[in-house]
Order: sequence, then C-alpha cells, then structure tokens
Amino acid sequence: MAIFNKNDKIKENKNMINPFKKSPNINHKNSLSANKNERDELCEAIINSSSPKMGFYLLLVLSTFIVTMGLLKNSLILTIGGMLVAPLLSPILSISLSLTIINLKVFIRSIRVFITSALASLLISYAIGLIADFSLFQIELIELMRITDLTAFLIPIAAGAAASFTWAKKELNSSLPGVAITVTLLPPLTVMGLSLAAKNLLIFQEALIIYFLNVVGIIIGSLIIFILMGFNRSSKKIIQQVKQEEKA
Repeated sequence: MAIFNKNDKIKENKNMINPFKKSPNINHKNSLSANKNERDELCEAIINSSSPKMGFYLLLVLSTFIVTMGLLKNSLILTIGGMLVAPLLSPILSISLSLTIINLKVFIRSIRVFITSALASLLISYAIGLIADFSLFQIELIELMRITDLTAFLIPIAAGAAASFTWAKKELNSSLPGVAITVTLLPPLTVMGLSLAAKNLLIFQEALIIYFLNVVGIIIGSLIIFILMGFNRSSKKIIQQVKQEEKA
C-alpha cells in the first residue's frame, strides 16, 4: 500500500499544467502581431530599399526596360520578369508606414521618392516608345489591364496586405516574388509612356486610372496590416532610419 505525504501532493499539484495559463515558451510566429525585432527589421528594409540611391535607380531603369520590351513583344515572361526586378513597391509601403506613424517628414520623403521613381519609369518607356516601331493596338497585354469590375481595386488591396505581411514575417519571405507579380505597378506606367509616344491620350488615361487604383489599393491594404501588427509603435525606428538616409 502506497503512502503519500503532504509534500508529494504539493509537488504533484505544481507539476500539473493549467490549461488557462499562457506558457512563456509559446511561439508567437503564427500571430498576426509583430514583435519589436520584426517591426524594426521591416522598417529598416523598407526605408533602405526605397532610398533614392544609385542601386535603386539602376533597378528601376532595368525593370522598366524589361517590362516595356515585354509589352512591345507581347511577352508575358519578360513582363513578369521586369515586375520581379522593379523596386516600385518599397516607396509605396514607405508611404503606408508614414501614415501609420502619422509623421509628415517621413510622408513627404516617401511621396518624393514615389513621384520621382514613377516619373523616371514613365520617361524611360516614353523614350523607348519614340524609338520603337509599334502599334498600341497590337499590344495584347493592354487589353488585360482594362478595368472591368470592382476586383480591379480589391486585388491591389489584397496585394498590399500580402506584401506588408510577408515582408514582416521572415518565414513567409519566400512568397515575396509571387506578391511582386500580383502588385501591378510597372505595366500601367510603361503603357502610359508608350501611349504618350504614340499620342494616344485615351489609353494613357485608362492606364493612369489603373495605376492610381493599384497605388491607392496597396496603400490601404498595407496600412491595415501595419496598424494590426502594431507598427504605430515604430515611429522612433522609422524616423531614425530616415535621418541616417539623409546623412549618407
């Protein structure tokens, strides 16, 4: 017959797991929130990748050239390849970060980079359009970019949310190339440049509307994710990164 003393009973109670008590060792990687390290790394990555340096503009020139040639040759492979190289998403996510922390200086910096990069892509595709022998009506991909329903606005919102979330979570970084394809920014810009070269204002206006909807949708989607993940607490890190950029 086993005999239990009082101390054995106390030890047994201590070893019992309370189902209602949170364990300190629980892995929060699957949570929608982001810890401080994840927030700091994302803020640093977005500011650095959208920094108006030589590398940024080199990628912009190369990606614009690839996408423009892809449109002229009706090559979906070239167009997608150029979209993967394009650095246009970073300035837009930077705008979302500035809105999240409500900082005017970061917002103005992000808008300046965004407008400069968009104009650069527009001018490059326009210059190619002046040299190339083409007809806008023979570019099949232009038809695919036409607005047909509400999904033309909902898809960029989803893409913006996906981009910001996968960028924040390192274990999901492998999905970024797929997100880059979903974020349709460079094709409408290059169509705008080509339509200006061809003096077709109707197609230019259609491409401008598509581009505007994509940009606004991405900002809304990423802004929602940044707020849910607590990036409003990262204002100090973001401002610090912008100051370092100015000193460089």
